[in-house]
Amino acid sequence: MSETENGSTLANDAGKAKGITEVLRQKALLKTGALQNAILTSANFSIIATDEKGIIQLFNIGAERMLGYAAADVLNKITPADISDPQEVIARAKALSVELGTSITPGFEALVFQGLARHRGHL
Repeated sequence: MSETENGSTLANDAGKAKGITEVLRQKALLKTGALQNAILTSANFSIIATDEKGIIQLFNIGAERMLGYAAADVLNKITPADISDPQEVIARAKALSVELGTSITPGFEALVFQGLARHRGHL
């Protein structure tokens, strides 16, 4: 076999390996996507996600069933604090203020302050 034929064979093998790797990657992505979709659309889990301002961006069927609100009524309109018991949010803000030695405002901040502080390395 000539050097040119050998190089061509190696290039062919490398191309096949790349193709197989890409097919496997695509299958893994599809499987991951299907799993994520199953979780997000599950009625057994309540999933609510917000943007950085606290406005609800994701409200799955589980959240709808658990909380009694339609996604269309909350998406891009309100924060989780708006659908929480006001007295519980006030109590949470007071408890956090005492615990952390800082003033926490009742509302969305009271619901996420500890998580944000941990994420930022302040707790």
